[in-house]
Amino acid sequence: MKRKLAGNAFLKSKLFWAIVAEFLILLVGFILRPDFLSIQLRTLADGTRVLYGTPIDIFNRSAEITLIAMGMTLVIALGGTDISVGALVAVAGAIALKFLRWDVLIYNTPGDYTVKPYFYAIAVPLIVCALMGLFNGSLIAKLKIQPIIATLILMVGGRGIAQIITNGKQFTTQYSPFKFIGNGSILGIPFPIIITLVVVVAVMVFVRKTSFGMFVESVGINPSASRLSGLKSGTIIMIVYTLTGFLSGISGLIYSSRISSNDSNNAGLGYEMDAILAVVIGGTSMTGGKFSLFGTVVGSLIIRTITTLVMYFGVVSEAIMAFKALIIAVVIVLQSEPVRNAIAKRRERRHLNIGGEMHA
Repeated sequence: MKRKLAGNAFLKSKLFWAIVAEFLILLVGFILRPDFLSIQLRTLADGTRVLYGTPIDIFNRSAEITLIAMGMTLVIALGGTDISVGALVAVAGAIALKFLRWDVLIYNTPGDYTVKPYFYAIAVPLIVCALMGLFNGSLIAKLKIQPIIATLILMVGGRGIAQIITNGKQFTTQYSPFKFIGNGSILGIPFPIIITLVVVVAVMVFVRKTSFGMFVESVGINPSASRLSGLKSGTIIMIVYTLTGFLSGISGLIYSSRISSNDSNNAGLGYEMDAILAVVIGGTSMTGGKFSLFGTVVGSLIIRTITTLVMYFGVVSEAIMAFKALIIAVVIVLQSEPVRNAIAKRRERRHLNIGGEMHA
């Protein structure tokens, strides 16, 4: 009986409809072109074997948004939002390339080398982005500034900071260990997928296997009551925004590694909106409280699948946003409470009719 009730609850959940939407989008691609879901193991010139195919590409290219969306889920669960994450992606890439090239006037030929220790190129961007996230959290927790206003500061100023770091130049690198982050593979699996899996599992364990997830939900539902019950809501807010900044830094390293360059103008552009959409599609309410990290992963895959599907069939890039908006609108409507309740009632009536026929 309990199992049946749990099954009915899942069928009524937003997560169920997000999963259904992902399968339907993949089905459309498969019907139009059967090779849309094909996966192959190819051998590269250097002898390494790598998995290729649209499903692999979807998982691979969704890495940046998935990482940011994991942090955004907790931010939204607190009843807030973070619109600075895209700018932090640009900052991370700028710092990494600065350490790798340092001064293009002296080291003016990109090659398989790094000017400063490689450890700095990885550690410093992550630390700086985490501190920027802490800055956002401090404005919200200590100064009581609204999240969208507090994070607007770095959304506007972050790309300027990235330009200052690189003196307005676009650095390029061919340093193999750095390029491996976004383009390498282990056992045929692209490395960004492995990074994403490790981070997703780590965040899920941290949030669900400790009391932290419950604290986040409590603060998101009622900050005042949480504070009165002894929870340090300000500390929780700062931890969440710091984590989001750190995850944005990882995303920035993957992005800059993919293109072997920093691109302060375009790096992370629109990532904040895609991350918020992934969280909402995954079933987390914008009003705060309960959240679903697994649902966020599904939401991120939906967004990337839509983009891949549209590009796969040669639709011009200018129209991608329109197609994405259309499909996302359908997904959100399917997830809406009136639609879910109507479908649930229709299913219950069908079961009652079948039960009545069997008794007759």
